[in-house]
Amino acid sequence: MIFTQNHIDQLFEQARNAYPEECCGLLSGTHDQVRDVHPAANISAGDKTKTFEIDAKVRFDLIAQTGERSVLGLYHSHPTGSPYPSETDKSMVYEPELIWVILTLEEIKAFRFIEAKQDFEEIPIQVNLKA
Repeated sequence: MIFTQNHIDQLFEQARNAYPEECCGLLSGTHDQVRDVHPAANISAGDKTKTFEIDAKVRFDLIAQTGERSVLGLYHSHPTGSPYPSETDKSMVYEPELIWVILTLEEIKAFRFIEAKQDFEEIPIQVNLKA
């Protein structure tokens, strides 16, 4: 997964601003190159410090602007946890082709869901200094 430093900075800023709740949103681009970060309201009906739900309007707007294939993945924070998928995360995989990016206030990781294993596998993050 390839990000610019600006994307990484945006994600950490969102995590800090949402704390103690989870931040969330979508990532768009092509192949594994992130083009844009699309923040979303966390509309979870549950405890937002431990769960997230991306506002569907963000997804609909993104698809209307760029097409379905531009959605690379989603991101959310674990404000007091680790940047690894939780059991709750595993139960929320409805689109296994999407990349999951999980961050804390200090660390960020990316994952693909492997359907055959019914589990996540970490993938490397590359940060380009220029856009």
